[in-house]
Amino acid sequence: MIKLTTENTTKAIERCRKLKPQVRFVAERVFAVKSANNTNSYTVCFDVKDGEKFGLCECKASERGLVCYHIIGAATVNIYRQGLKRQTA
Repeated sequence: MIKLTTENTTKAIERCRKLKPQVRFVAERVFAVKSANNTNSYTVCFDVKDGEKFGLCECKASERGLVCYHIIGAATVNIYRQGLKRQTA
């Protein structure tokens, strides 16, 4: 898994804003994100360990240890879902 930081997410955030990928909830902290470049769909999952946030995608960029726009798109939905859960708890 890739540790998500302000430094390593900046470019992916910009790319995600431009491409606006479609994100679908699969399970708790697991999402399917459609590629903006082809018909592929990538599974993205998240974890939190000791207060640090981690993400992982099936795409080639993530395999190389880079934060991709799929992770950012899914993170946006995950943050929203987690916020809703806190409001209803």
